[in-house]
Amino acid sequence: MPAEPVITWSSGYRKIRELVDHAGDVKAELMDFAMSRRSQTESRSFMRMSADLRTDPTLDDMPDLTARTQPTRGVPMAGDDNVFPFPVPGEPSSSKAKGAPQFGVPDVMPFFAGAGHPFAPPTQKLLRKRPTRAALIVRLDLDDARPPIWRRLRLASDLPLSQLHDVIQTAMGWEDCHLHHFVMGPTSRDLRKQPFLGPFDIEEGEQGIAETDVRLDQVVSKPGHRLFYEYDFGDSWWHTIKLEKVEPWPEDGPDAFCLDGKRACPPEDIGGIWGYLELLDCLAGRTDGTDPEHVKMMLDWLPPDYDPASFSVDEVNDALLDGPSSGLNELHPMVASLLAKGLTRPPLELLELINRVADRASDEDECLTDAHITALVSGYRLLIELIGDGLTLTQAGYLPPRVVEQLFTQLGMTSEWIGKGNREDQTLPVLELRESATRLGLIRKSRGRLTVTTNGRKVADEPVALLRFIASRLPLGKAHEKDAGVLALLFMAAGEQWRESVDKAAELMEWLGWRVDGDAMSEAVNEWSSPTRGVLYSLAGRISPAQRKSAAALELLRSSASTA
Repeated sequence: MPAEPVITWSSGYRKIRELVDHAGDVKAELMDFAMSRRSQTESRSFMRMSADLRTDPTLDDMPDLTARTQPTRGVPMAGDDNVFPFPVPGEPSSSKAKGAPQFGVPDVMPFFAGAGHPFAPPTQKLLRKRPTRAALIVRLDLDDARPPIWRRLRLASDLPLSQLHDVIQTAMGWEDCHLHHFVMGPTSRDLRKQPFLGPFDIEEGEQGIAETDVRLDQVVSKPGHRLFYEYDFGDSWWHTIKLEKVEPWPEDGPDAFCLDGKRACPPEDIGGIWGYLELLDCLAGRTDGTDPEHVKMMLDWLPPDYDPASFSVDEVNDALLDGPSSGLNELHPMVASLLAKGLTRPPLELLELINRVADRASDEDECLTDAHITALVSGYRLLIELIGDGLTLTQAGYLPPRVVEQLFTQLGMTSEWIGKGNREDQTLPVLELRESATRLGLIRKSRGRLTVTTNGRKVADEPVALLRFIASRLPLGKAHEKDAGVLALLFMAAGEQWRESVDKAAELMEWLGWRVDGDAMSEAVNEWSSPTRGVLYSLAGRISPAQRKSAAALELLRSSASTA
């Protein structure tokens, strides 16, 4: 029997109404359970919609779906606890015993099929990238808003959609507390098209094109092209981004700049565009026939001093300059990738940390000289030299004692480690150097021998190229180890001691969705970041002055260092 596909609210919510038409309606209790995995606000919005659905008696015998497994170390909270199984066309009805709702309508499968399924929705066909950076003048409209709510923006053509999301949130005035996705035009909006994948979709295991991998000029290229953006799948705020014209890129211009606009953003969780229009009626006193308690509830929902007609282009630009995207061009793409993974707006502490590092990265006085870089990579160069055409390991799988001793003495490790320095298993700096060189792809272990890889030979004699290669391979490890590694580099590049920053890094890892049993997140983050920190220590020394480690971390995080 084929494996049961699953549907997720990030991909399937748009077809609830079609599902109702085909299957005879979804029970409101099922909707309540499913949306309890989301924020309280989104659940409230969905329940307003589901309350109008007729109940389906075939769902009365639904089994208890509330049992949840405890998340394990290294597994994000965003997982299979937010999905329910959907029957495969032609599958026998025995699947109901497993808790699969028996809608019994095969023709709804195309709406929920993933990429590669014969009935999957059409995927996005990207446009060709521009050879040089250009300024794209776009108009951002909140669909169906009356009076219109819009912003005119000048955007960098190579802006990733993940950063465009931040720009939209800031320019409109949203709080980034719900999920979102982009749907490609470039002409009319076609909901059959698979949206680009956001962080939550990726964590759910969905297949498709990640928004972090798509540039703005790959979705809008000619005047008149449109891109569609939905925010808050409960209230369903659809936005249209229309390209008006293409201009040469202004030198030293910000990635995003607001040129004009009208009216304030609606309040969060007001009930979508229709709830907003009802709110405008309440503000204008058009409440004849409306329950006074309902009017009071609507007005109490408003933020203090809310004025739907207010808009300040200067305030928007100030927010854009201080926002999540500021300074990212100065830094390694791993930093932008980290920001894109969070399910909500990045914490202020993280944004301030990134801006501090970006400021240092843009300062020419902070740049390392070629001599400094040569000193940083000396350990990897010496290891490659000693391996030569190949080096046989000991029976226990370690470097021969003579090689360990050469590395230990020639690299000045006597100040970092106590001992004779002739056994790798008892000399941590040497062991860390060899293991990190293997993870970076500079050397390879096979059948008891070490050999230098093709990449290792290419860059061994060029210190700057070697450092760029190392930076291009960072962060190391699995997903949770990479996130922890980037945070460790950021804190140390900002001049902070890692042991004093690990608790703050643990809080940021929780924002990224990572969980461990108990209260051991700080300990886990320290362990997870060790592959990337091992590279830094092999470059700058484990117990070297903080300034040396900070300079090395900053060099690894520079955008120029990420191009091997």
